[in-house]
Amino acid sequence: ETGLALLFEGKAQIAAMSRRMNQQEIVEFKREFGYEPTEVPVGIDALAVYVHKENPLPGLTLAELDAIFSSERRRGLLYDLRKWSDFMLEGDWNDAPIRLYTPNQLHGTTTFFREHVCKGASLKKQVDMRAGTASVVVAVGQDRLGIGFSGIGFRTSAVRAVPLASVAGGRYVEPTFQTAIDGSYPLRRPLYLYINRAPNSPVSPAIAEYVKFALSQQGQRIVVTKDYYPLPTQEINR
Repeated sequence: ETGLALLFEGKAQIAAMSRRMNQQEIVEFKREFGYEPTEVPVGIDALAVYVHKENPLPGLTLAELDAIFSSERRRGLLYDLRKWSDFMLEGDWNDAPIRLYTPNQLHGTTTFFREHVCKGASLKKQVDMRAGTASVVVAVGQDRLGIGFSGIGFRTSAVRAVPLASVAGGRYVEPTFQTAIDGSYPLRRPLYLYINRAPNSPVSPAIAEYVKFALSQQGQRIVVTKDYYPLPTQEINR
């Protein structure tokens, strides 16, 4: 969220965001500058839900995910989910607590998760908040009882990305390039640059070149090397 704050203060010309600006933020920006920010998608991410590699959980619905991370359960599940035995995991998983890891509240990934999974509700108080998304994956990889969310680009051999279903009884979908592109993965998200550019005014050469580079073949290769997904050609052309 830091880049967005600097954009509002006029201290940054470009803000990189792991979520789309919401309507309230756009209204506030327009009130401050008299026009809306320019939005440029530069890549695609799948927000993955990670468990330890030994965890046999077959999949989760968004309502179950909501009930794991938020006590408000705005997606309608009638009961809280606090133990791995709530998912019928047996053996030494029986009565074992679910330990929660998330990026801190200043991270756009956490905002995206709260908005798209918890419908804006607060996270549970017992959540262990980490400094960033990579450290969440590290924590889950070191905790057999852990679960957390982070971008697909931070996946390691110590964790497993859990397939997700939008609704109960729906098909579990794994986060892959194809499911992120076709939209079948429930937590697909574009990655954006937001630019403070007055309408009908020339863009500074530096900003224009930066955006051109991000959307060029070379820029999109960087997206791939960071384990995110490139934009479809038609989106780049648009």
